Amino acid sequence: MKRVWKATKQKHIGPIEPDRTILEMAVARELLTTWEITKNRQLIESHLQALDKVYGESANLRVREYIRIIKTNER
Repeated sequence: MKRVWKATKQKHIGPIEPDRTILEMAVARELLTTWEITKNRQLIESHLQALDKVYGESANLRVREYIRIIKTNER
């Protein structure tokens, strides 16, 4: 006999989902590496502007901040 499907509650309660933070940090690493290789500012700016559609409002600013953090701490 099959069990009845029940919706589960999300375990994370807070303003930002941790998955989105991880994905934004991955994009920041990708853009930083692209910048270091190509030095093409227009390409990086176009990618940053497109992030608002994917990750929500002000994703552009959050990813820029992650780029700064990665550049100073990890590289």
